[in-house]
Amino acid sequence: MTNPVILGGMEQTKFHGKAQAYAAGRPGYPAAAIACIRDMIGTTFPAGAVSAASPITIAEIGAGTGKLTVPLAGLELPVFAVEPDADMRGVLIDQTRALANVTVIDGTAAHTTLPSHSVDVIVVAQALHWFEPDTFAAECRRIARGGRYLLISLYNVTSFDSALKNDSPEHNAQLAGSIRHFGDTKAAFFRDPVVRSFPNPIHYTRESWRIYMDSHSHSPLPGSPDYPAHRAWVDTLFDDRAVDDVLTDDTTCMMARELVRFGE
Repeated sequence: MTNPVILGGMEQTKFHGKAQAYAAGRPGYPAAAIACIRDMIGTTFPAGAVSAASPITIAEIGAGTGKLTVPLAGLELPVFAVEPDADMRGVLIDQTRALANVTVIDGTAAHTTLPSHSVDVIVVAQALHWFEPDTFAAECRRIARGGRYLLISLYNVTSFDSALKNDSPEHNAQLAGSIRHFGDTKAAFFRDPVVRSFPNPIHYTRESWRIYMDSHSHSPLPGSPDYPAHRAWVDTLFDDRAVDDVLTDDTTCMMARELVRFGE
């Protein structure tokens, strides 16, 4: 049995054309973080509140290529994986094709297209900074059932983005911003979250480092006039930081969670 897919338009985001690099180069999420999500769901929604007819349901908004979707599916709950970019969503479909409890949705944070009162847990991984807080909160209230939803945000925070430099002030601001994303979104989207952190060290070869750096929204696409300079800069960073041909990033997976209650 394969998973259902609900498709609509062909929206493009800044990650369009980078889905393969994103799938191959971006880090996944540590097993301890997935176990924490499982435990949070079990604690928040007691077993007596769950039935086969109406199981606890997860919506992952901005699912990308399925970096988090696949391990979430292992929780054996229904998962709606919402992704607006057609390129990213194509890889997401491939990654989850054999997972019967995953439904891939063409939708956005402001308009998921999910039915009203249909989900209990809303998870966002490495994407919350792209959302507008008020419209996202309104959509969460619309799709949540029972006047509450468990909101979970995850970010893989790298250990050295603030030290990466090139000649573009905009590029520098975007790189440094990746470290700020977790703190900024925690302040903008949560009131009183519980915060956890999980070690997630990544070891890059030159090739995997190149792919990782190609996966960013601000990186030029291969074939762009700016790409040769980008590749030279990426290689210089590797040469400056690698030890025995391996660049180690002491990445930390940061998680914020909160049970949001509202009047229906």
